[in-house]
Amino acid sequence: MTAFNRTRRRQIRDNLMFFDFIKQINVPPVVLPSTPMKSKKKINIAFCSNKQGINLAAVSIKSLINVSRDKCDYNIYCVIDSDVTKDERQSLLNQIKGTKSTMKFLTPNKDFDKSYLAGWTKAIYYRTMLPKLLPNVDKIIYADIDVIFCNDLIEAFNFDMGNNYIAGVKTFDNGYINSGFLIMNLKQIRKDKLYDKWIKISQRERYPNPDQDLLNYSCQGRILYLPLKYNFQPMDGANIYKGHSHAEISDIQYHLVVLHFSNWMKPWHDKKKRPIFSDLWWKHAKETGLW
Repeated sequence: MTAFNRTRRRQIRDNLMFFDFIKQINVPPVVLPSTPMKSKKKINIAFCSNKQGINLAAVSIKSLINVSRDKCDYNIYCVIDSDVTKDERQSLLNQIKGTKSTMKFLTPNKDFDKSYLAGWTKAIYYRTMLPKLLPNVDKIIYADIDVIFCNDLIEAFNFDMGNNYIAGVKTFDNGYINSGFLIMNLKQIRKDKLYDKWIKISQRERYPNPDQDLLNYSCQGRILYLPLKYNFQPMDGANIYKGHSHAEISDIQYHLVVLHFSNWMKPWHDKKKRPIFSDLWWKHAKETGLW
């Protein structure tokens, strides 16, 4: 099977399965008494990227700002390579212009230089550096740069993490989560010295998905499961119906928060190779001034 036929088969499958699936976005969720519709407190969120991903990070950040207007602002932390230029950093700063959100650039440390990569770049470990790079931050949301946001993160940031290390959305019904959107309990991770374990395990184990597998296996029993709306991956196909309730699936049709383009088809590819819902990505991309 050629790569094009594989892509075309996936496009047909997703269009049949998810046609008219996202009926409306940026609709306020049902608000519980403990969940404010607006947040005076800034929400901590991190994005991680090497030089090649800066323009993608800009789109993700722009979508977050667009859907959060008049509702909340963010403390945005960008873990980026040292070779990212001043102009490229400015392109990220431009996405929060006119808002009260802030952006701080962080340089990756060398703690994971000897970690197993399985063909990936060192950037896959940038998210696991956050407990050390942000010693004064207790809780943070992490998002991959191939996601766009369809609603604000007020509800997510107000989740009580308890003594759990991370929170994420199940990819499989055995409890394995996708690490493309996480809430990280940095305070608890530091308290239990989990960071040091991550370094040792990442050098010892040969996981197929080094960073994601590391988080899943090291945090077992201390993972909080989020509703599907916080990491909807169309690539999961029928697995979505196996691992999530009817209520969760119905909820994303109107209250989707995170749309994750997690497979080999990306919205920024040639038009013939784009996944379903790419038009939502392009809506924000065109506003960045980079695409």
